Amino acid sequence: MSENCPRQVCERVRQLLSELLDDELRGVVLEEVRTHLRDCPDCVLEVDSVKKTIRLYRQCSCQDVPVDIRIRLQDVIRRAREQG
Repeated sequence: MSENCPRQVCERVRQLLSELLDDELRGVVLEEVRTHLRDCPDCVLEVDSVKKTIRLYRQCSCQDVPVDIRIRLQDVIRRAREQG
């Protein structure tokens, strides 16, 4: 979150991140997100980071993550999202 951006707007962009990256946003919501991203370097960094992670994952010929590690990772991600 950048100094000039209201926290709730950054949080909303984070909530819409999946739809944004999947090209599912339309109309006013898409324009609001685009406008915010023009003014918020922190959100741009987060969007770019997720894009890079997805790109790297797709390039990887990795093996499946063991179930116990996957569960722990999901818990860490969930806690991080809850803490904002």
